[in-house]
Amino acid sequence: MRGLGLVALAAGLTAFASAQRIIISEGMVNPPGSPDAGREFVEIQSCRPNQSLQGIWLIGIDGENLFNPGNIHWAIDLSNFSTGSNGLLLVRDGTLVLLDAPAPETTVVVIQDAFTPASMGNDSYTVALVRGFTGQVGDDIDTNDDGVVDNPLWTEVLDAFAWLDGDDVPDARDQIYTFGVGTEVTVASRTQSNGNVWEPDVIIFFSFDQANWIAADAGRVVAGQDQGPFQTSTSNLVINGSLPSGYNRRLTPGNLNQGMRAPQNGDVNCDGCVDDADLLQVLFAFGGSDANSDVNSDGVVDDADLLIVLFNFGSGC
Repeated sequence: MRGLGLVALAAGLTAFASAQRIIISEGMVNPPGSPDAGREFVEIQSCRPNQSLQGIWLIGIDGENLFNPGNIHWAIDLSNFSTGSNGLLLVRDGTLVLLDAPAPETTVVVIQDAFTPASMGNDSYTVALVRGFTGQVGDDIDTNDDGVVDNPLWTEVLDAFAWLDGDDVPDARDQIYTFGVGTEVTVASRTQSNGNVWEPDVIIFFSFDQANWIAADAGRVVAGQDQGPFQTSTSNLVINGSLPSGYNRRLTPGNLNQGMRAPQNGDVNCDGCVDDADLLQVLFAFGGSDANSDVNSDGVVDDADLLIVLFNFGSGC
């Protein structure tokens, strides 16, 4: 053991058991240049390598009052895919390779016009990662447009990011949906001294607990290069938590973000280190079906999961 007491570990078990295993780690909804369609992306990260995405969907939810707040704009079934050995899966809406190019071990999913031919749009918007989606494009999760989901079309929301565009009259009814687990980039944080509100092009997370992130406008590293590489603005940006040491402002589609730790087999609580906390969580869940403790995703927490933790004990620590 690594010096943590059994009582303290047991007290923290609830927090460990609710750890998210799959997050949205980066997304670009408005690339510099035109058109947006074909150059947008959403990057997904798991804390374990080669994580199955069975039953998981990535969905876009329109928030514009002019259209229909709560309307499912697009929906992508990821059930046939797994994250790569580096824990990453990159969803692209076109075949054009964006720079910096994805790492070879990243799973890249290319679906032409995945985010619809009109792209994600520069308006009030939500991107969510959900489990057990039963709806379809055009369905409405907010039938009275009040920002409260009254027609959930999933069994669980794993992650989300969202922002209001901030350019509407005060009585407008734009809506976003973070479901209590996602990240909102607030209008207040994007309001300039003259009252103007800028809208983010990109969001990047630097830690798996998502405490550290930046949302910003994006620009080209090299003028005229619309396929990238891209970098975050030095003026229109919101920072939550802290930036990683030596942050270089670059977008990294399909590559581990700065500050992110490599995934580890046996990392049950997703802290990047396989240690006694992971071992204890598997022991407490032994014989059950807790998905966060089911390391090999076979539906039961058993000796196979325990052996994976033991064989990888100390990895990433």
